[in-house]
Amino acid sequence: MVWIAVAGVVAVIGVIVWSFRRDKRGADEPGGRSGWDWESRLGEDARVAFMEGVRACQDQAGPLAVNEERGLLRIVDPPRLISLYLLADRFTARGQDGLHDPQGVVRELVTQCVATEQPGVLHLRADWLSGEVDGMDGAGLMAAVGEIVCPEGASWSGDESAGCLEVALPGAAGEHADTALLDLGRVVERYEKTRAERPTMPAGALLRDVVFELISEAGPGLAWTRPPTERHRTALLATSRPAT
Repeated sequence: MVWIAVAGVVAVIGVIVWSFRRDKRGADEPGGRSGWDWESRLGEDARVAFMEGVRACQDQAGPLAVNEERGLLRIVDPPRLISLYLLADRFTARGQDGLHDPQGVVRELVTQCVATEQPGVLHLRADWLSGEVDGMDGAGLMAAVGEIVCPEGASWSGDESAGCLEVALPGAAGEHADTALLDLGRVVERYEKTRAERPTMPAGALLRDVVFELISEAGPGLAWTRPPTERHRTALLATSRPAT
């Protein structure tokens, strides 16, 4: 995972090193379109104002990290992942208010996402796994879930510290790329509950059942950077479907 703004040590001293990186490979791939199309929701003036507001959010929300390519805003404390597509859409809907007071409008929009989990927003927890579950530590469980959910042609990455897995799904002809976000903390909660009900079930099969249920319910614990297409949703479900 490439995070554009680095939190880490600067979180301790309250200083953010902020930079932006663009990768145009998505726009050049045959049949693909840019994964950071959230920018197309904004006019030139609105984009400048929006990014000014995002930068200013660090004063209220603490350290931020932006991944423009995947369209994600990450808040370190409390751990949150927020879709830039969602924020840009809501910023645009505010019209002149956003241009006149971008800092206040973006801060208000981000505060709403921090307070309430919703489509395009994932609330995480730093203490998502203490110790191990069925012999899997945080890195092991994250890798096991990544192998279950990643369709052919996609890629996954994870943030073990916040307990999040990201699955980047490429776009087909005329379709944008998208990223599915899974809360590993909720995977663990479901796993432990299901383990108590099925004490002899092999760990791999049990984990697959749990992950498939979380994805098929499409509720808390699963978010997307943009509203998913049926093809993306089906691909994620088909990959995680338990063997019959």
